[in-house]
Amino acid sequence: MNQRVAQYWSGKSVLVTGASSGIGAAVTEALAPFGIRFGLISRREAPMRELAEKLHNSGSQFWIKSCDVRNRNDVEAAVKGFHQHAGRIDVAWINSGVGGNTSYRKWNWDLIESMLDTNLKGAIYTTHACLHMMVPAGSGTIIGIGSASSMRGMPSRGIYSATKIGLAYYLQSLAAELPQIQFTTIHPGFVDTPLNRGNPNRFWLQTPEKAAQLMIKAVAKRKRV
Repeated sequence: MNQRVAQYWSGKSVLVTGASSGIGAAVTEALAPFGIRFGLISRREAPMRELAEKLHNSGSQFWIKSCDVRNRNDVEAAVKGFHQHAGRIDVAWINSGVGGNTSYRKWNWDLIESMLDTNLKGAIYTTHACLHMMVPAGSGTIIGIGSASSMRGMPSRGIYSATKIGLAYYLQSLAAELPQIQFTTIHPGFVDTPLNRGNPNRFWLQTPEKAAQLMIKAVAKRKRV
């Protein structure tokens, strides 16, 4: 076990959004050996319960809440509830996200509104709620899951790219404003998750398990991006 990773993560209180599947579930599993107090948030409660049961001998503890990050009141209540349960929030892993084809010819306002509300507004709601706990404490870590697609506009993925660009710039701005808080933005390429399994053009594909290990190491190194 990497000593730096163990020193950074051991015993932390970690909130994970989008924890029911994909990167969120993989990160939870990767961190479980470090004795984490988890706050798991997702719209789907049953998969989070199954994950907690799978990891019940890991030494970590699991607080679980069904929450739609598109609803600001629900997010604020969930963050407050986990903070009261755990006593503090050391890390917020901002992971909830949806994708899809938003090309001109397949324009779907319901999908687009959901993408903006989940990927960008939901991330802002969660970050802001967690900062209410972290800033008075003088420490904390916010991890935003961006995307390699934020580096340029991808055909048929313009809205997804825009949400991830917005998240990256939002966290970059906060990092300049709040130097006592660690902000890390991670831009994955294709990770084999339900988010992109309908895309026939996935390249350099990474498993969620491998991606999660790379991510927790990068955060432990306190990388900004």
